[in-house]
Amino acid sequence: MIILEQKLNRKIPVPLYYQLKEIIKEEIEEGKLKPGDPIPSERELSEKYGISRPTVRQALKELVYEGWLTREKGRGTFISKPKIDYGFIQHFTTFYDDMVEKGYSLRTVILNKEIRKAGKEIARFLQIGEDEEIIFIDRLRFIEDEPIVRVNNHIPLALCPALVEEDLTDQSLYRIMTEKYGLKPYRAEISLEPIVANEVDSELLDIEKGAPMLLMENVTFTEEGQIIDFFRSRFRGDKGKVRVNVYKER
Repeated sequence: MIILEQKLNRKIPVPLYYQLKEIIKEEIEEGKLKPGDPIPSERELSEKYGISRPTVRQALKELVYEGWLTREKGRGTFISKPKIDYGFIQHFTTFYDDMVEKGYSLRTVILNKEIRKAGKEIARFLQIGEDEEIIFIDRLRFIEDEPIVRVNNHIPLALCPALVEEDLTDQSLYRIMTEKYGLKPYRAEISLEPIVANEVDSELLDIEKGAPMLLMENVTFTEEGQIIDFFRSRFRGDKGKVRVNVYKER
């Protein structure tokens, strides 16, 4: 049985559930608790720290939401695997290529692929007319057989009409666009926003409704300034992180 060595400090104005949460996080970060290790039960933690079970439950709930712990029905709560590094914002590479390069097993399910009118919002991102047609691609990506991200791509049909016929099941979309259609990604404008899971996210990504997620919106340009794609990615917040490099201007 895992023994958590640190104690709660009742003399400081920090909630006890938060202190317990930080104790568990610190021991995970220091390697004292390893992926797959079981966490003591709510009752055991309650007795050890002299706190109520609802207080323990709050700490564990937040650790599960943040991806530090994983609950398995009928078995208990365990230390999660390390979070997936979703990549650097400044490093332009496709999600597919980046994950494969890191050694992850990647699988893609195509939920929808069709030609539709751009509409007002998408036309604004792509800088085309609202009635112009686009290729809409809705994909669910799995890493190590776990659903991690749902991606919606919006590509002007006029740039690559035959793309709608391509099999994108387990391939890099941008590699196909580059090699077959001469549409080489060069620059991207990216925004990141914390969101919570809706009912569709919950069903497709196997997470609770209201769980933390990361929304990425990306407009992709060629070197000549041609917009070739606008996509939205809805990442699970409990399984990965995005790192950013910041440099001082010279």
